[in-house]
Amino acid sequence: MNRFAPIFVFCLAAASLSYAAPKIETIAGTGEQGYSGDGGKGTEAKLDNPFGVIVAPDGDIIFCDTINHVIRRISRKNGNIDTIVGTGEKGYEGNGTPPLETKLFEPYEVRYHPSGDLYWVEMRNNIVRKLDAKTNRVELVAGNGKAGFSGDDGPATEAAMNNPHSIQFDAAGENLFICDIKNHRIRKVELKTGVITTWCGTGKAEPTENGAPVSPDTPLKGPRAFDIAPNGDLWLALREGNQVYRIDMKELKLYHVAGTGKKGFHAEEKPALESELSGPKGVAISPDGKLIYLADTESHTARAIDLSQNPPTLKLIAGTGKRGDGPDSPDPLACGMARLHGVGTDPITGDLYIGDSETHKVRMVTGLPGGKMMALGEYETEEFELAGRKCKVTKPKNAAPGNPWIWRCRFYGAFPSVDQALLAKGWHVAWIDVANEFGGPEAMKAFDSFYSEVRGKYALSEKPIIEGFSRGGLPATFWPIANPDKVAGIYIDAPVLDIHSWPGESSKLWETCLGAWGLDKTTAGSWTAPYKKLKPLADHDIPIMIVAGGADEVVPWADNGSHLVEEYQKLGGPIQAIVKSAAGHHPHSLHDPTPVVEWAIAAVKGS
Repeated sequence: MNRFAPIFVFCLAAASLSYAAPKIETIAGTGEQGYSGDGGKGTEAKLDNPFGVIVAPDGDIIFCDTINHVIRRISRKNGNIDTIVGTGEKGYEGNGTPPLETKLFEPYEVRYHPSGDLYWVEMRNNIVRKLDAKTNRVELVAGNGKAGFSGDDGPATEAAMNNPHSIQFDAAGENLFICDIKNHRIRKVELKTGVITTWCGTGKAEPTENGAPVSPDTPLKGPRAFDIAPNGDLWLALREGNQVYRIDMKELKLYHVAGTGKKGFHAEEKPALESELSGPKGVAISPDGKLIYLADTESHTARAIDLSQNPPTLKLIAGTGKRGDGPDSPDPLACGMARLHGVGTDPITGDLYIGDSETHKVRMVTGLPGGKMMALGEYETEEFELAGRKCKVTKPKNAAPGNPWIWRCRFYGAFPSVDQALLAKGWHVAWIDVANEFGGPEAMKAFDSFYSEVRGKYALSEKPIIEGFSRGGLPATFWPIANPDKVAGIYIDAPVLDIHSWPGESSKLWETCLGAWGLDKTTAGSWTAPYKKLKPLADHDIPIMIVAGGADEVVPWADNGSHLVEEYQKLGGPIQAIVKSAAGHHPHSLHDPTPVVEWAIAAVKGS
């Protein structure tokens, strides 16, 4: 998730803006077909045909263990594996039930909605479902469970599909697109209304003309997989057509970019339109949008369209072109694979993940171009003391106009993806130590002094973004409540917002917490949570961004963040929540901080 938090035990420690020669390694699967290993190392687990693979909002790797009928997770922290959805038995039961009590039938691909909910498609059940992060329950999104074609212009849950395979959202997260393969159509579900329509495809497997409009009158030949680029365009692979199209989402037109339409394979780099593909079944895009990765299933390779070349070329990324299994490292071009179905990219490092289906392994290719983000330690940090408290201010290479800044309330340097991204955009990062004061009066006095000190010393802007992780949620809300005219916005992550929830009466920190507030056991009930004092923030229209894990057992969403959202919405205050499905208290923040960064910039601009 960042360069200072624990990372995968199998990750390479390399500068984010420079690249060594690509290397490949196995991160899950022994190669033996089966279902085992939860709670242990991913490399010691048995898998059965891994297909779709993505990086979760918290940085963990999520993949469809398809023939085991489950969705599994590989921890970025320690490389351990666990199951997050499914019982391991095939079936179609459990809508409205907890994820581990829900039977699936061949999940093929997974995607996270911008809100943090986890969506997946089950090909054999002909449905799309999701794990609602806030309720931790599985819900049906599309499909009636029967193979066929019906239901356009009606409820998506009553519509028939036929072997759906790939799903993706538009840039705004308003619409879900589904590759309805055997119907040779792309279906669209408007998530607000739940209505399904045919977005593109006539139902006949016929060639698609270059520049054709997105329309039910435009034919598609086996729409198999797609992904969304940083600019919002969709990239579509046609398995039977052995071609790749860019769908311009502004023009709503399809442009032919790769594949002659003839099935084949070549290892040498060639112009993409003169290249042959062999049943592409997966698409993923590099963080910079310049490489379009393909799971070229029937050639047993991962290939990429290189848009940095003019004209674009098709190059080999991993695999030999022949069915095989390894060697597992280090050379991607010497590593045999077998009918891979899924590819996914890390939105920060640019690493490529591969669902190498018939070797029953998940592999990772590192050292690829396209990553982003400088580490926090690459910036100059000044340290000083204020009234005996440690303070830090980290400076950008080039300050943005007006000297915007983000004020880290606790845990300087931990999970700093947002801080790093804002530093790259010219922001300062500031911090004062208020450890074990739980947002109490002394912490607030220290914040008052620090605000004046750093504004004067560094000429920082009048209104910062306040950032609070975990117990930092208390000072990050209490100080703005007392000083709504001095903040541009509040970003809190897995925040403690009720001391009775955490640390709680059974904690060793309970008495410390009470002492910070001048309370004791007999007066603890008089403490008032910040979510009950939000009117000053709403009156000043202060925007709030909250990120949390839907499965956080340390600081439960239901006892903390959910109350804040509910109360602030009642007051009409602007608030945005991203609740990460199946995620716990750690890791904090978002692996790809873009949603928070864009929110912060808009908040400062609007203040």
